[in-house]
Amino acid sequence: MIDQSGLTASPVCPISGAEMKPWLFVPGDWRRPTVSKPFQLYWCQASQFGRVYPVPDPSEITSFYNVDEYYTHGVNPRSSDSVSSVSFLERLRTQLAWRFDDGINGWPHDWFHSHFGSTSRFICEIGCGNGKLLEKLREWGHTVYGVEPDPQARFIAVEERGLQVFAGTAESLPPEISLRHYELVIIKHALEHTVDPVKAVSNAIKLLAPGGKLVIEVPNNSALEFKFWGIAWFHLDVPRHLNFFTKYSLHKLCEQLELKLCATEFYGYCRQFTKHHICIEQKIAEILCSLEENNESPQVKNFNLKSWLLLLQSAFAANEQKYDCVRVIAEKPNGQPTI
Repeated sequence: MIDQSGLTASPVCPISGAEMKPWLFVPGDWRRPTVSKPFQLYWCQASQFGRVYPVPDPSEITSFYNVDEYYTHGVNPRSSDSVSSVSFLERLRTQLAWRFDDGINGWPHDWFHSHFGSTSRFICEIGCGNGKLLEKLREWGHTVYGVEPDPQARFIAVEERGLQVFAGTAESLPPEISLRHYELVIIKHALEHTVDPVKAVSNAIKLLAPGGKLVIEVPNNSALEFKFWGIAWFHLDVPRHLNFFTKYSLHKLCEQLELKLCATEFYGYCRQFTKHHICIEQKIAEILCSLEENNESPQVKNFNLKSWLLLLQSAFAANEQKYDCVRVIAEKPNGQPTI
């Protein structure tokens, strides 16, 4: 079916090939509330994958990142809660969540060695932001390269961190990157930003030497936290995030592209219950509520109270529901073509 704009009324899932169904309506961009534009999200039940449709054009996508507080636009991480501003109950909630958190947060040295060995590697990160991870990998003795479309983040990576980071996207890799082969390619919280996620991963595979490994990390849309907060979930972040994944959709994508799946890991639990995180999600809810036309419902309240209920429901939940991010590690079989 064709709508009046000439677009198909529903997109086709790039993973399953099935027609996607309307899923979520987001009334605007919480980071830029003065820009009046809603977004429609679609979902494929067969592949457990979602996306924004229609997909914005490249110039519009660039404008989504013109926000000073975006996390890749500075060297230092976001400030955490100060002890003096956090109540006893808020500290208790975070402490309880910490005790139930068995995820592997970040990229610790021993974790990296267990998956990729201790020898020096040629590594490429696609969508490397301000180069924080690449800087760490360089300190560990690896030769690192990066791709980043955002000029502000790229400036920090190149000028302040001294990294070899080049302008480009996952779908259109720069020649400085594609002329080399790598033992490890990383797409860390970048695949959800791509216009064509299948092409993005296909390009990453072509960069790999035979037997090389690919790491993909994305927000986990199976998380109970998403079920609780809906469009106010921090990791939904429409419209910077254009694609929405689960463990199942990542597995199906690896299968479609003939990758050998080596590991699936989840992380991101304790942070769901910090005061800082909860305040941001309440802020998102209030902004999006204010953007709704003819909105008759009261603003979302009691996020602190509901966070206790989330803690009770999620503490002993399966990892796929408990953690807000999912990571897969896959290997390129011998015989697959390279660029």
